[in-house]
Amino acid sequence: MRRHQSPKPMRRCIACRESRPQDELMRFTLKGNQITADTDGKNDGRGIYLCRDRNCIEQALKRKAFNRVLRTNVDAESIEKAISQVFGD
Repeated sequence: MRRHQSPKPMRRCIACRESRPQDELMRFTLKGNQITADTDGKNDGRGIYLCRDRNCIEQALKRKAFNRVLRTNVDAESIEKAISQVFGD
């Protein structure tokens, strides 16, 4: 029997910069110059996390947080498409 359980992995939202359990955040990955939603958490590539809150999404877009965190210029259309994959908007 284990003496203690390991805590849930914590990740930081790129918009509000708050640390939350990994399963509460959306994960996006960068492959080449395309952002994709990583719904199963197994995509290859650089991963970034974002709260599932509409305010955080808007804040990330306004601050260009995807470009800042990934240190590259990502097409805004690619970001919008990846977000709509998660929300179905």
